[in-house]
Amino acid sequence: MAPEPEKTFRSWVAWLVGCVWIGTALGIWIATRIHPSTMADISVNTRKITFLTNASRILGPSNEEQLTVSGVSSLQIQFHGLQSITIGGSQKHVASLRAEGDARATCLFYRVRSSGFEVLGSAVITFEVANASTAGSFSLKSHGLMTDNLSSRAAESNTQSGFECRGLRIEGGPAGEVEGSFSPTGGDSIYVATSPDTRLDFSLAGHADVSDTQIPVLSELRFSEIEPGTSEEKSVLLKPAPEVAFEKVMQKVTLNVADLLVVVPQKNFYLRQFTVADGVHLSLRGVVRDLRSGPGAKALTTLMPSSYEHMNSMTRIYGAIPALAGLLLGILERMNLLGKK
Repeated sequence: MAPEPEKTFRSWVAWLVGCVWIGTALGIWIATRIHPSTMADISVNTRKITFLTNASRILGPSNEEQLTVSGVSSLQIQFHGLQSITIGGSQKHVASLRAEGDARATCLFYRVRSSGFEVLGSAVITFEVANASTAGSFSLKSHGLMTDNLSSRAAESNTQSGFECRGLRIEGGPAGEVEGSFSPTGGDSIYVATSPDTRLDFSLAGHADVSDTQIPVLSELRFSEIEPGTSEEKSVLLKPAPEVAFEKVMQKVTLNVADLLVVVPQKNFYLRQFTVADGVHLSLRGVVRDLRSGPGAKALTTLMPSSYEHMNSMTRIYGAIPALAGLLLGILERMNLLGKK
């Protein structure tokens, strides 16, 4: 009767070891299928980017040869002394100008300096470079109210700063055209407020560039566009190839510029820095919920590290479990607790 309990005990130990191996394998398999949110550092050059932000300011100070504002709701100009301007074909000498407009009003400013546009509340912002080979020219679209304080620059080489507007109402009159020159010495003050939907077209002066930092990004970033008249989604990425670094797992991924790229932020995600040159150069950083890439909209695959990769240091523990189980069996065998064959 003595051998029976020994066989039962050995059978239980075998099941224990088997469960340890199976549990370990199943845990690793599940961990490779789960992709948790993680910190990502993304460098990308693109022709176009659209995002939702609650930043209080967009763009840093910059000098513009031309700045076109489409959708002017308010314009105020304070000249240095009397200045000759043309209102509806009639010339007037004024020291200041106040005008109102709407989404159809447009103003073109020559040789001005922008202090950076303030954003009044959350806004959907689109930066776009129509031609990456044309340095210093880009557009900004905003679904949200914006304001800016411009100043005129001094005349140079027979080029004078000035403005041309259409669709503005002056002193309660009908919408019309107004144009004029700024003071030759520069320094005239111009305040511009936009309508809820506006477009700004920049042509920067000389070798000047425009940039900004620490812009919160609150929405999904999709580096693509739908071609007019089609449903085809095309990549807007430019060379150099985008790079994504997952610091916690020490992984770096280089993407193909012909692929689509989708970034889904989770929290504390920022457009850390951008510069407009031969495209919009972006440095993005923060916690992302998902990051997908692929040759087409229906072939996007996640680039996110798996839970198994996040637990790189813990994989040693998982690997040690079978060894510990073997060590335990050896100790039990030495202590004659496993019974005899």
